Amino acid sequence: MSVKLFEHYEVKSVPRLKTLMGLMNFVNNPIPVINEAIEVYGPTYITRIVNGAKLIMTIDPEVIQHVLQKNHKNYKKSAIQTESLGKYIGNGLLTSNGAYWLQQRRMIQPGFNKSKMKGLVQTMKSELDLFITDLAGRVKVNANVEISDAMMELTLRIVCKSLFSTGISPDQITELGGIFTELQEYIIKEVRQPIFNWWRQLSGASKRALHLAEKTKDILRSIINDRMANPSDEDDLLDMLINSTYQDTGEKMSGKQLLDEALILFTAGHETTANSLAWTLYELSKADEQVLQRIRSEYATVKNQGVSMSSLMSANYTKMVLSEAMRLYPPAWILDRVALDDDRVKNVNINKGDLIGMFVYGTHRSTKIWSDPDAFKPERFSEQASNEHHSYAYYPFGGGPRLCIGNHFAMLEMQMALGSLLANFDFELDDSVDVMPQPLITLRPKHGIRMTFYSRRS
Repeated sequence: MSVKLFEHYEVKSVPRLKTLMGLMNFVNNPIPVINEAIEVYGPTYITRIVNGAKLIMTIDPEVIQHVLQKNHKNYKKSAIQTESLGKYIGNGLLTSNGAYWLQQRRMIQPGFNKSKMKGLVQTMKSELDLFITDLAGRVKVNANVEISDAMMELTLRIVCKSLFSTGISPDQITELGGIFTELQEYIIKEVRQPIFNWWRQLSGASKRALHLAEKTKDILRSIINDRMANPSDEDDLLDMLINSTYQDTGEKMSGKQLLDEALILFTAGHETTANSLAWTLYELSKADEQVLQRIRSEYATVKNQGVSMSSLMSANYTKMVLSEAMRLYPPAWILDRVALDDDRVKNVNINKGDLIGMFVYGTHRSTKIWSDPDAFKPERFSEQASNEHHSYAYYPFGGGPRLCIGNHFAMLEMQMALGSLLANFDFELDDSVDVMPQPLITLRPKHGIRMTFYSRRS
């Protein structure tokens, strides 16, 4: 896309004193702090982080495309993503760099081809149908539903069945969800407040976080070992991981590699999808009734054709609604890279070792890029309107070679879930709860999202 934005601007630096004065606000919620800096210093600015390292923060789609795609070989993920996160969820696709990442990506990518997706859609549907039945029973007893928790439960069930299909119990699914929520809240403190990590070690908080991570690994390791000891014909993602081979050697992954990649797929496969669905339902609770009816009508067509990969892919309006929700509430609200060598893009000088922060939330809500950016308008993602924006004005799944490997899986899952939820329920927002984004590793609703659900079935 050749759309030009932010053509003439000077890259300014935030005074160090101002950075220090705003540090506690940044720790509590970095989004307003970054937004204010962009207003004052421009779409790309320079600041210093706690250890004195230089950080270039940007919402400029051309700079972002350069880093993620055009010159991606000059950039790697930072230690925040590889070491801080990898310590708890392993050295897999999400947390590795360089040649090892490329080797693993090439091995695992075929597991997300069209043939595999077709089979996984049926797994998704079976688990979704069970969830809808469970939710309808719960709603009869208590119509007040905490949406973010409910969507986390749904996506956990789907990813567990898609990944493992057998060998995992409902209690284990619930336990894994609780562990990951607690771990995420801890990890973000380590990242944003590293100067207090000594206290976390003394207080035992670090030890508990590592214990929780090991507990997660123990559950998954047991499932993997059982499958390898008792091979089956399960057509799930674990089967794909076990049977994948390296092109150059023909060898399979080691037990540790299997565990790391399964843990990454489990972690990334439910959290972001659950948040996106929760935010979508939140926006739909405030939208015109015609928006809901269009989704319901589209899903009725999908059901009449038979819920499948092809019928879901034709549900274009539902896809537009989900895309607009992810524009407003991108699941990965910020991305980062470290420069391996000196570089320059537009008027931005990048030195070796510089950290580049790509503020997804800010790009998605920039008034320079989007008209009325805080409004929910699915029509932005119609085929005609989509061509009017730079290709990196919207990047909820990242971009370039490291584009999320499960993006198609996630979209199919969300289209099916949203269509089925609206087909079976009406809902109203409980406005007694203040709904606001909480930027942890992903963008969660800070106080949850409570709604009153009504079954549409007789």
